[in-house]
Amino acid sequence: MTRRGSKDEPTPAADERRPKVDISLLQTFHLVARTGSFSAASRELSISYQSAANHVRRLEQIYGARLIEAEKGSRSVTLTPQGRALHASLGGELDTILSRISVLLHDVRSVLRVGVPQALFHHFFPAILQEFRAQAPDLELAFFERDTTLEKMMMDGALDAAVSERSFSHPAITQHLLGSYRLALVWPADWGIPEDGADLAVFRDRPFVTYEPGQPVRTGSIDYLTRQMGAPPRVATSVSGSTSITRLIAEGLGYGVLPEWAVEDDGHRVLRRVLTGMEPMKLWFAHTAFLGTNRYVQTLHHCCRKALG
Repeated sequence: MTRRGSKDEPTPAADERRPKVDISLLQTFHLVARTGSFSAASRELSISYQSAANHVRRLEQIYGARLIEAEKGSRSVTLTPQGRALHASLGGELDTILSRISVLLHDVRSVLRVGVPQALFHHFFPAILQEFRAQAPDLELAFFERDTTLEKMMMDGALDAAVSERSFSHPAITQHLLGSYRLALVWPADWGIPEDGADLAVFRDRPFVTYEPGQPVRTGSIDYLTRQMGAPPRVATSVSGSTSITRLIAEGLGYGVLPEWAVEDDGHRVLRRVLTGMEPMKLWFAHTAFLGTNRYVQTLHHCCRKALG
């Protein structure tokens, strides 16, 4: 696949100054560290003993420290403290990467696996897909409508990219800020509460319909409403998506906090108030660090930034 930079990547001049690490060097080091010898690693990779040793020496030059100690006359090796640290940081991720590369090389028609929360997918991704398809008509896209499990799925190698309100913490995942959106308080129109002017305390004893535990909108809205009302909202129902929350509110089963773009009610059965005093929700585009220069990931990132920025 063609490799190229994106607007969020360093400039070409800066990128050229950065040492280039061939993944084969990491693969060789990983196997030497795991097997304890150059011989075993070279057999598994079908390369010569000297080539395996040269790979590790080259990686040491790039890394700037000795990674492996080998006693004279002995075929076994031991890791230096720096080598142990590097091997531990690779963990199972390198195996996942190598497995993914194997799949990509084996399949002429690749698959890009993307995780997106349901509401974002329903509202924005038809347009995003239209633009993406114009640039990559032959790539298969597999979408997983998830929220709380996206980071784990990426770490498990089940996803290549994701769009989320979450800021992922793992260094093996790269994230780019796409933009942000406001949240709105939504309630049944027949409650008789005006759209403007009413103190939020009038909702204190009303049933609150919200997302399942762990979702960022739920966490943020409960914190905000607790401060504004002087007491936490009375959670009556938890569901996984904005569509379900809107339907329950329209049926008079409670009030909720939703993305302002998610509230669609042609029957005028709900009212809403944009919560300008609440911190906007940030949206992130995430991908595994290894796929940062993959042209399909870059294309999807560009389409998402255009639609969500």
